[in-house]
Amino acid sequence: MIEAAVSEPYREAMKEKGMLNTLPLAGPATRRLGYLDNLRSLVIFLVVVTHSNVTYSGIGSWYYTEGNPANLDILSRILFGLYGSFTQAWFMGILFFLAAFFAARSLAKRGPAAFAKERLFRLGVPLLIYMFVIDPFIQYFIMNYGNIREHSTVLRFYLDYLASFRWIGSTGPLWFVEALLLFSLPYAAWRAIRRPAKAAGDPPRVMTVILIITATGLAAFSIRLFQPIGTSFENLQLCFFASYVALFLLGLHAGERRWLESFPEKQGLTWFTVVLGAGLVLWFVIVAASGAAQGDLLLTGGLNWQSFVYAFWEAFVAIGFSLGLIAFFRKYLNGENRFTKLLAANSFAIYMFHAPILITISLLVRPWHGVPLLKHVVVAPLAFTATLAFSSLILRRIPGLRAVLK
Repeated sequence: MIEAAVSEPYREAMKEKGMLNTLPLAGPATRRLGYLDNLRSLVIFLVVVTHSNVTYSGIGSWYYTEGNPANLDILSRILFGLYGSFTQAWFMGILFFLAAFFAARSLAKRGPAAFAKERLFRLGVPLLIYMFVIDPFIQYFIMNYGNIREHSTVLRFYLDYLASFRWIGSTGPLWFVEALLLFSLPYAAWRAIRRPAKAAGDPPRVMTVILIITATGLAAFSIRLFQPIGTSFENLQLCFFASYVALFLLGLHAGERRWLESFPEKQGLTWFTVVLGAGLVLWFVIVAASGAAQGDLLLTGGLNWQSFVYAFWEAFVAIGFSLGLIAFFRKYLNGENRFTKLLAANSFAIYMFHAPILITISLLVRPWHGVPLLKHVVVAPLAFTATLAFSSLILRRIPGLRAVLK
C-alpha cells in the first residue's frame, strides 16, 4: 500500500500540497467507495435529464421528441445545446471508467472465468430483458408507432419484431450495457492469458493525461470521417467511442494498479476547474466560429477543421472533467446517508427502466402547451423521482429481479 510506505512527516507534507488525500486506499474488491457511488448516482440522474433534454429540444435521438431546434428561442437553443454537448462529452465516458475500475477489482477477486460468467449474467440478462420486453413494450403500448395497435395484434407485432431482427438494435439506453459486455469479455480473455502486475502503480501525471487527451481527440476525429455525430450502428454511436474506450482502459488501469485513491487531489481539482471554465468558454467559441450557431454542422464529422477542433474539445472535456469530478467527489462528496444509499442501490434500475416512465410522463403532459425549456425542467426531475419510486417500491422487491438490478 502506497500510503503505508510513506513516512508520517512526509505524508503530512504531501497532504498539505494536495499530493495525497487523507482517505484510506481501496481495500478488498467487495468494498464500495462512497464518493464513486455518489458520482455514479449523479450521472444516472443526468442520463434521465439528457433524454428529457432531447425530448424537448429535438437535438439528438430518442423514442419521443416534442421539440424542434428551429422553433426554439435563442436562450432555449443555447441552454439545450450547451447542456447536451458538454454532458455528452463526459458523462457516459465516466460510467465506463467506473465500470472498468470495479471490473478490475472483481476480476482480481473472482478470476477471469468466474468474472466472465458473472458479467454475462449481470450485463447479458438486463440487456435481453430490454431488447425482448421493454423496447417492444415501448414501441407497441406506449408509442404506438404508425398506429400499429389499429392493424396488428400484440402477438403479430411481436412475432414480426423477432423475425425482422429489429431487436438487435433495440437496446435503448442499454447500448451502454451491450458495449460494456463487449469490452469486458475480451478483458477477461486477456487476463486469462496474461496476469496484471501485482505492484501498485503511480497515477497518471499531467503530461500523461494530455497525451491521453491527444490520442483520444485524434481517434474521435478519425472515426467521424466515417461515422459522424448523429449516426449509429445498431444503436451504438461509434462517433463517441474514442473517449469511451480511453476511459474504460484508464479505469482498468486504476483498478488493477490501485492508484485511484492516491490520485493527486490538487491535479484533479485543477482539471475540474480548468475544464469547467475553459471548456464552457471554448464551446461558445467553437459553436460561433464553426457556423454551428447558424445550422452549419461541419463539426459533427468529416475532413475539416471544425470537426478536428470539436473532437479535441470533446476529448479535453471527457478525460479532464472525468478525473476532475472524481477528485471533487472524493474531497467534497464522500459521505453516505440513507438517501445516497437509496440512490446508489437503485441506480442501475433507474438507468434500465427510466425510458418507458419518462416517455409516459412526456406524453401525459403533451396537452400542456408550455415553453419547451419549462416543460423539460418539470418533467426531468419528475421522471427521475417516479423511476426511483418504481424501482425501490416495486422492481427491487420482485423475487429474482433484485439479483439482476443490484
